[in-house]
Amino acid sequence: MIARFKYHFRNREFLPLIHFYLILGLLGFFFLNLPIRSDENRSVDGKIKTEEEVEKEAHVENEGKSESAAKGTPKTAVTIKENTVLPQSVQPAYVAPLPIKIGFFVDSYYNADFNRPNSKEAAYTTQATRTNEFNINLAHLDAQVETEKFRSRFAVQFGTSVAANYVGEGTTGKTSNEFSVRNMQEAYGGIKLGKSTWLDMGIYFGHIGYESWISHDNFVYTRSLALDNVPYYVSGARLSGRITNKVSYQLHLDNGYQVVTDNNKDVSGGFRLEWTPTQHWMFRWNTFMGNEQPTQIPKEVRYYNNFIAEWKPSETLTVASSFDVGYQKRADDMKLIYLSSGPTYMEGNSKAYRQQYAGNLWIGYRFLPEWRIGLRFERYADREQMIVQTGTKHGFQTGGGTATLDYIPNDAVLVRFTYQYRHSMDPVYPREAASSKLDRQFIFSLSIKI
Repeated sequence: MIARFKYHFRNREFLPLIHFYLILGLLGFFFLNLPIRSDENRSVDGKIKTEEEVEKEAHVENEGKSESAAKGTPKTAVTIKENTVLPQSVQPAYVAPLPIKIGFFVDSYYNADFNRPNSKEAAYTTQATRTNEFNINLAHLDAQVETEKFRSRFAVQFGTSVAANYVGEGTTGKTSNEFSVRNMQEAYGGIKLGKSTWLDMGIYFGHIGYESWISHDNFVYTRSLALDNVPYYVSGARLSGRITNKVSYQLHLDNGYQVVTDNNKDVSGGFRLEWTPTQHWMFRWNTFMGNEQPTQIPKEVRYYNNFIAEWKPSETLTVASSFDVGYQKRADDMKLIYLSSGPTYMEGNSKAYRQQYAGNLWIGYRFLPEWRIGLRFERYADREQMIVQTGTKHGFQTGGGTATLDYIPNDAVLVRFTYQYRHSMDPVYPREAASSKLDRQFIFSLSIKI
């Protein structure tokens, strides 16, 4: 029995059950959070009273009691009649205007790539991808609506990061392909189901990772390798809410791993758990699980875990770290090997999971009211090319550091100077007509967010 347990542990066969029971527990918390309506909130005709009607009746009753106490007489039928509220059919209708918020964002840059690749395209990144030229990294225009009962956001986008980020979208669909969705940053609607429970559906930002898709919100201008290889966006349904004042959750059902147009018949999913024990500390656990292979390729279920810790000892200093581990089941009785022509499957005798790891450390320090420095140190290891395909002996094993100096004249404007250094085990970065293990870039950027 011990030997059998060691076999299952070594091959990670118990991990899917852990994810299943965690999702089951979160669903239980969701149903416990739903409001319970009693018969006290029903009107004479049996209809459920609204919160406004209940509060209005309580106000009328309290006024009657106050008058009775002042006069020393019990409340009479005349008093009730004087305070009776007119039926809603008689009251004048009033419709409050929707609180629509319009915003826009423009992020322009110049990337001085020391490798000077002939193609002018930076490799293994989605940010500032055009080298040695001025360009637009990301620009979007959005409209948001949020009330106590419903919310929505619609945003259209453009830029070189958009073109790089949506390469995984299919192009065979007649009504849904990358050309119809790549310029759709977010398009979702949501309704409130309980005291703190929301249900959103549509296209929205992914929940994995510490850095945002919007560069203006990050300490460092470029994104880490770990963030560039997890979903910036997904298409599906999201259930979110609070378990306690310090613990919140999200449950996701998505089409797949950063796709709007699904490439198979399976549904993917995941969850987020966030704990903020104090105002200075935050801990977060994000997960994803689902088959990411096209229908015609043997199924390989991917499980991805992202752990984040953030410490903010003051308003000017933030330190955060993350650790990612991903594992993906091999195709049944197949083994992935790498030939000169590229990766391919061959018959094997192992069903063990391929694995990928990533670690990051961020430091953001605003040393003057208008000046801030951001540092990031990172390591990404995908030797078996579970996510990043290089076709090289050691796969994609890269690390490095990035520093950004920010000038912030006000909350809307951000001028940034960024130096990024990365070193890979194999020569995977293009350098003129050849390739190099080093990737060095200096990026000047200006962004405006309103």
